[in-house]
Amino acid sequence: MIATAAKQPTICHQPAKAAENSDEDKTAIIIEAVSKISVMEGLTERFGNITIHLHSLGTSAYRIEWYSRMTGASTSLARIANKKYVVIKQWAKNKTLPTVSADFDSRKSAIMHFINNVDIINTPQDVTYEAKEFCLNLFTKQEKMMPIDNPNFPKLRLQGAIGKIVEVRCNSEKEVIAEGVLLQILGNKAELKITKRYALKKKKHIQTFMMQRVFLK
Repeated sequence: MIATAAKQPTICHQPAKAAENSDEDKTAIIIEAVSKISVMEGLTERFGNITIHLHSLGTSAYRIEWYSRMTGASTSLARIANKKYVVIKQWAKNKTLPTVSADFDSRKSAIMHFINNVDIINTPQDVTYEAKEFCLNLFTKQEKMMPIDNPNFPKLRLQGAIGKIVEVRCNSEKEVIAEGVLLQILGNKAELKITKRYALKKKKHIQTFMMQRVFLK
C-alpha cells in the first residue's frame, strides 16, 4: 500500500507490464467497458488546460480520467475488478497512434504508472502538481486508503515528451539508430512507435527501450 506519513512520502517510479500486440482485442473490450462508466456528478475539476473526471459504476468499478486540452489525449486509471487495474492512453483523433494500456494487480503500481504517464505538456509545474495531487486524493478515497499529505511526485526526464518524436541511440548513447513517438513510460523503459529506422534491426512497429537510450529530438 502507499503509506501515510507525517513527512513527505515519495511515489516511486516502478516498472509496469504493457499490454502486448496480441492482446489488442482484450484491450479493446476493456476500453469499451470503462468508457461506459459515467461521470460522477460534481466530480469534474479543471487545472489550467487539464480536466480531471471521476467516472463511476456501482461500488466496485471506477475510472479516473486526465484529459489534456493541449494535446487532446486522455489518460485513464480504471479499477475493473477486485485487484484488477488498467491504465489506458487514448490519443487525439487527428493522431494516428495506437491506444496503449498497461495492466496491474497492484493498486500502488497502477497509480504510480498513471501519475507518470499523464500529459503535462505546456502545463506549469505548480498546476501539474495540484492536478496530480487531486488524482491521488480521488484514488485513495475510492480505494478507502488513508490520505497522503504533501506527496512528492517524481520528475521524469521524458514525461513531457509523451506523444512526441524522440531519438533512440545505441548502447554507447552516441549513434542515433531510430526515431519514434513516445507512447508510454514503463518503469525504466520507454515504449515507442517507430517512425524512422537508421540502424535498428528489429522490424516491429512498437518497441521498448531502456530510458537512458531515449532522448528528446
